[in-house]
Amino acid sequence: MIVKLLKKLLVVSALLIFFPGSLFAGSILSGSTIGFPQNIADTIPVADSLRPDSTLLKMRERQQAKQRKSKQSPLEDPVFYSAKDSMPFDTEKQRIYLYTGAKITYQDIVLTADYIEVDMATNTIYATGVTDSLGNKVGRPIFIEGDKKFQSDTMHYNFQTKKGYIKNLITEEDGGFLHSETTKRLPDETICIYDGKYTTCDLEHPHFYIHLSKAKVIPNDKIVSGKANLVIADIPTPLGIPFGFFPNQKKFTSGILFPEYGEEQNRGFFLRDGGYYFAFSDYFDLALRGDIYSRGTWGTKLHTNYKKRYRLNGSLDLKYYKNVVGDEDLNNYSSNKDFSIVWTHTQDPKANPSSSFSANVNMSSTSYDQNQTYSTDRYLNNTKSSSISYSKRWGSNVNLSTNFRHSQNSLNKSVNMTLPSLTFNVSRQYPFRKKERVGAMKWYENIEIKYNAKLENQINAGDSVIFTSKALDYLKNGFQHSIPLSTNFKFFKFFTFTPSLTYTGRMYTKSIRKNWDENIMNSDSTYGAVKIDTINSLSYANDFAPSVSLSVNPTIYGMFQFKKGRIKAFRHVMTPSASFSFKPGMGPDNPAIWKPTPVGPDSVNTNRTYSIYEGSLYGSPVSKKRSGVLSFSLGNNVEMKMKSRNDTIDEDIKIKILESLSFSSGYDFYREDNRFNNITISGRTTLFKNLNLNFGGTVDPYTLDSLMNRTNAFELEENHRIGRLTAANFSTGYAFKPASAKEKSAEEEGLVGDYSRDYVDFSIPWSFRFDYTWRYSKPKDEKTVTQTFSFSGDLKLTEKWKIGFSSGYDIDAKDFTYTSIDIYRDLHCWEARFTWIPFGGRQQYSFQINVKSTVLQDLKWAKRKSWYDNF
Repeated sequence: MIVKLLKKLLVVSALLIFFPGSLFAGSILSGSTIGFPQNIADTIPVADSLRPDSTLLKMRERQQAKQRKSKQSPLEDPVFYSAKDSMPFDTEKQRIYLYTGAKITYQDIVLTADYIEVDMATNTIYATGVTDSLGNKVGRPIFIEGDKKFQSDTMHYNFQTKKGYIKNLITEEDGGFLHSETTKRLPDETICIYDGKYTTCDLEHPHFYIHLSKAKVIPNDKIVSGKANLVIADIPTPLGIPFGFFPNQKKFTSGILFPEYGEEQNRGFFLRDGGYYFAFSDYFDLALRGDIYSRGTWGTKLHTNYKKRYRLNGSLDLKYYKNVVGDEDLNNYSSNKDFSIVWTHTQDPKANPSSSFSANVNMSSTSYDQNQTYSTDRYLNNTKSSSISYSKRWGSNVNLSTNFRHSQNSLNKSVNMTLPSLTFNVSRQYPFRKKERVGAMKWYENIEIKYNAKLENQINAGDSVIFTSKALDYLKNGFQHSIPLSTNFKFFKFFTFTPSLTYTGRMYTKSIRKNWDENIMNSDSTYGAVKIDTINSLSYANDFAPSVSLSVNPTIYGMFQFKKGRIKAFRHVMTPSASFSFKPGMGPDNPAIWKPTPVGPDSVNTNRTYSIYEGSLYGSPVSKKRSGVLSFSLGNNVEMKMKSRNDTIDEDIKIKILESLSFSSGYDFYREDNRFNNITISGRTTLFKNLNLNFGGTVDPYTLDSLMNRTNAFELEENHRIGRLTAANFSTGYAFKPASAKEKSAEEEGLVGDYSRDYVDFSIPWSFRFDYTWRYSKPKDEKTVTQTFSFSGDLKLTEKWKIGFSSGYDIDAKDFTYTSIDIYRDLHCWEARFTWIPFGGRQQYSFQINVKSTVLQDLKWAKRKSWYDNF
C-alpha cells in the first residue's frame, strides 16, 4: 500500500510541477473522457483506471488556487482530448502525442487526425495523417469550427492566437470547394491562399477548377485574387482574368446579370436575359432583364420576390415583347406584341386567422407561349387561369369573400374575366331551437333560415378586345340575394321530405325588348325576323317561391356465390336515387317582365312569352306557373372475391370488375315540349391494377324531323331504339415501370422523363406510358369522330446515360403529333443535355453542357437551332 501511495504522489507532483496553471492538467484530473497517460518522465507505469483519492484532490485544489492568484491561464476554456491508441507525455518538452483516432475539442473547435502533437508550453498543435501498410495516407486532419470545415495533409494551429498554417487544404464554401497548396489562417478567420483551386466538384482531384495563383478570403466580405484561369481535366484553358475581386457575403448583393448571346436566322444576333439585380432588403428583391435581337425584336422582364416571415410571401413576373420577324420590305415581315403576367401570393394563416388574401395569376397574350417559350409543357398547354381572392369571417356564421377570376383559351382566343365577384353569406340559423334543449326535438326546431348575396361583373370576349373600350359591350353584371327558409323530415329510413320557401331578389342593369321587323333579310333571302333591342337601365325584380321535394336513396346489395374454384363470389351494389320537386302555381306572370313573343303576320301565335331579363347574368325571375320535375339515377358497382393462391394466407382477394356505372335522366311534368331529359351514361374501371378505362355517353330519346329539329316523337316508337347517341367518349392509359420503382416514381411524379427540369432520376431504369382517347359527336346529322394516341417514356442506357421521348399519333390526320427526343449525360459535376424536335412547326434542337451547381450556373456552353428559323 505504501509503494502504491508513493507512485500516486509522484504522478501528481510531476503534473503540478511540469504543467503549472495549465488547463490540460485540469482536464485530466477532472475525470474527462481521456484516461491517464501510460508513461511520464522515467516511464513509471500507471494504470489507466487510476483515480485520485480525496487527499490528492485537496492538494490539487490548494495548488490550483495559488496558481490562479499568481498567473492567469492563457486559454479561456478547458481543452479536451482523446486517442484510440495511446497518448504518451513528454514532460521535459511539455508535449502530448496522440495516436490513431485522435480528437481535440476546444470551445466550438474540433480537430481529428490519426496523429496530433500538442505543445502545452506554446498552446499549439500539429496534426497530420499516417501512412498505412499499402502506402496510402489515411487519417488526415479534419478541422471544424462552427459551420466551417477544413481537410488538409498537415496543420499547425495555435489555440490562443487562433493562427494556423495548413498544407494541401480542402474546404467547402457555400456549395463550392476550395483547394490550396499552402494556406495561412489569421485570427479574424481571414484565409491567405497560395496556388489554390476553386471548384464545385467534390472529388479530391476535381474534374475542373478555377486556378488561383494567390488569393485572400475575408469572411462575410470579399475575395481578392491574383490571376485566375479555368482548368478542365487538368488542361488549362485561355479563359482567365488578370486579377479578381468578388463579393463574399451571405446577405443579398446587387449586381449585373450577364446576358446569354447567340444567333437566330430570322431574328438575328441576340443578347438574352441581361440586366441588373437589386437586393433592396432581406424581405424584397428585384431583377430587371432584357432581350435584344439585331433585327428589331426586343423584350423586357421584371421579376421580384418578397417574404415576411409569419406574414406573407410571393413573387411577381412581368414580361413584354415586341416581335419582329423578317425584313420590313419583304413579304415575310411580321410584327406583333406579347405580354405575360405571373403572380403568386400567399398569406400565412398566423397573420390573421379571421381573414385571408391569396393570388395565383397566370395570364398572357394568346401568342406568348407560341412565340416566347421553349418549354414543351407551356407550348402544348392552351388554357390558363387566374384567381385573386380575399375573405373575411366574423364569428362562425358571417362570411364575406371577394374573387377576381380569369380564364383564357389560346385555341379559340377567348378570354373570360370576373371583375370582381363579391359574396356575402350568413350560414344556417335555427330560430326555433332553444339554447338548452329539454326532451325530444320538435319538428319545427329543424326549421332553418339562411341569407346569401352576390354581386358580380363578367366579361367574355376575344383577346383582341379585352383591353379596349369595346370590352364594355360584352359586360354582364348584376346583384342577387336570397333568403331560403326550409326544413326536412325523414321517414321509412330512405325517404326525405323537404318543404322550402325562398325569397329571391335580383338587380339588373340591362333588359331587352323583342319586336318583329319586316326589313331584316334572312339567309334564305326572305324578309322578316325578330329584332332584339337592349335597354340600359337599372331595375329590380323579385320572386317568392314555395316548393316541396321528396327524395329516396336506398342501397341494394346482390350476391352470387360459387362453391367450387378460386372464385368465391360476385357482389353487385346498386344505388338508385329519385327526387321529385314541385312548385305550385302562384297566379299569372307579371306582364311587365313576361311579354308575348312576337311572330310574323303569316305565323301561328303560340301564346308563348319571353322575359325581358332573358340572357342576364342571374337569369329571369322564376315564373309563377307551377312546375314539377322528377330526377332519377342508378349507380352500379361490381366486385369479385377470390381465394389467394398462397394456401398459408386466409385473406381473400377483392377485384373490382366495374368501379362505377351510372345512368341518369329526368322528367318535367309541366314542360310544353320534350319533357324527358337526355339520358347520361358514365363509367370507369381499372384492369391489371394500372390500366384505367373511362367511358361515357349521351342519348337523346326524341327524334329529329327533316329540318333536323327536335320533335316530340320518341325514338323507341319510331325507330325501336332507346334514343339517338349524340355524344360518346372513351379513354384509357397505362404506365409500365419496374415493380421496384413504382413507389418512388409516385413520390417523385413529374421528375422522370422531363429533362427541361434540373433533376433526372437514374434510380428508375426504364418507364413507358401510353394514352388513347376516342370522342364521338352527332348532335344532328353531322358526325365528328376524333382519336388521339400519345406515348412517352425513358430508358437508362448506362449508369450515366439516359434517353427520353414523347410523341403521339393523330389517327384522323394520319400524322404524328408533337414529338420530342431528350438525351441526358451525367458527367459527375457537369451535365449535358440534348433536345431534338425532329418535325413540325416547332422543329428545333438544342445542346447544352453546364456545371450542375447553381454557384457556377453561368459556366456553360449552349448550341441551338431555334424554331423561329423554320419560317
